[in-house]
Amino acid sequence: MGEDKTIEFESGRQTLVFWNMDDYPIPVGTSDDLGAVSSNMFEALQQMGFRGYMSMEVYSEQPKSYEKEEWWMPQICYAPKCKSYSAIFHELPDIALWIIDMTSRTGPGPLNVALIAKPNGELLRVLRCLKSRNHDVLVIDPPPPCCPPLFSVASLLENARLLDGPKPRFKAMLPDYLYVDDIDEENLDIKEDVSKTVDFSERIPTVKGERTAVFWDAEDCPFPPSSTPDEIYHSIASALVEIGSSDKITIWAYLDGDKKGSWRDALLGVEKTWASRIYFLPGGDNSSRRNRMLNDLYFWVRDSSPRRNKMSPEASLVIFSDQFNDDDSYYTHMLQNLSKRGYHLLLVIPTTQDINEPENPEWPGSLIDGGAYCFDD
Repeated sequence: MGEDKTIEFESGRQTLVFWNMDDYPIPVGTSDDLGAVSSNMFEALQQMGFRGYMSMEVYSEQPKSYEKEEWWMPQICYAPKCKSYSAIFHELPDIALWIIDMTSRTGPGPLNVALIAKPNGELLRVLRCLKSRNHDVLVIDPPPPCCPPLFSVASLLENARLLDGPKPRFKAMLPDYLYVDDIDEENLDIKEDVSKTVDFSERIPTVKGERTAVFWDAEDCPFPPSSTPDEIYHSIASALVEIGSSDKITIWAYLDGDKKGSWRDALLGVEKTWASRIYFLPGGDNSSRRNRMLNDLYFWVRDSSPRRNKMSPEASLVIFSDQFNDDDSYYTHMLQNLSKRGYHLLLVIPTTQDINEPENPEWPGSLIDGGAYCFDD
């Protein structure tokens, strides 16, 4: 174990640094100058072998003003934790969504992602999903209390590690000026493996032409308890086709795995023996379920192509949930952004009657008739 391992990676790729200042604030007694601290970070990354363009996103609940960075420094974007489209400050619920969105809109091709945050729970799952999509993910852990502060170059070098891997001792694969990313994501063709649950842990199978993705909160909007997964799928698909959706439909249903009883046990406890493209995923409580649904939705967007024009809605998204109400401007803003990026987006908010009477013979058409909101212009 004594010898450091050399990790070959795409050192010429662009590098995005995400720093959660709430997790790891600048130590008391050190410089409060973001420019100086970020300079150390970029210097450490350079010494590790990162050679591409670098930028930083700072994630903090308390926005601050910093001195303007020097002209020679890589781009620094200060992104406070409180931000919304309406310029009214709202708490950004999850840095994970920020990372997915930034990596999907930056490129072309996979990036290097460096994280200064506590990668626990949903954030750790998201980082592993990015790693499976050919992003190189670097995590910087805090040093022990007896060691120098985290933000010195030496400390950053000492405490950096690859996600689920060793400390990085990187080796550039190509000179900077010869760097070409050999992954053409536009033309990737991912074959479907019917034995696998599509849980976004890796890139989703390719579906060409018109298609519809459904994200369903099965706690907010329960399924008929006597129905099988295939029956649930065909009922939902029939209702969507009736309003003009493509018949190429995939459904992700989110449950609170900590709850026990009746239909939850039946759905979660059996082996996957149905043929339909409906997948049951653990979502946790209301807040956790909403975050996972939105993160997975953005992974679907990352792995899919939008419609070519407004007259040809090739990629459609349908959300059934009570967790995306108009009074939460952050979530409304994120959904509006997807619509502006070329996705036909339908949000269905269940009524109290829908929730209490899932055995309604008109289900799920009654949900769409009573609570659908279209984000298209």
